Amino acid sequence: MSVKTIVAGLFVGSALFAAPAFAGEGPFTEAQVKKGLTEYNTHCRTCHAKDGNGALGPALHGDTFKARFGGQTWADIRTWIHENMPQTAPGTLSDEQLNVLVSYIMTLNGYTAGQTEMSPDAAKSVTLEK
Repeated sequence: MSVKTIVAGLFVGSALFAAPAFAGEGPFTEAQVKKGLTEYNTHCRTCHAKDGNGALGPALHGDTFKARFGGQTWADIRTWIHENMPQTAPGTLSDEQLNVLVSYIMTLNGYTAGQTEMSPDAAKSVTLEK
């Protein structure tokens, strides 16, 4: 085996370990993510901090979030948010606000935007990875 082959193999192998893990493409669009960030900053950021890192409320990504919601459908998460958030006014977020908020939160969990828009039905078809 040549030195070039060995070096190329080491480079490719190390690149695979350095690459971030992505959960996959979600049923939401980039436009929904942008709107979701705006809604997040309006309704969620005070408690969950910038980028969902957690402050008064828990982080919206990572081990704690996945321990709570991993294995559940996005529809279950959407329903939980609707019934419990914002803490000072649960049940007040509209379907559109919930669609874009869940879209944004899922980007924090490694999902990427796709071509399908987030909707209550689309949320039933996807499960948050554990």
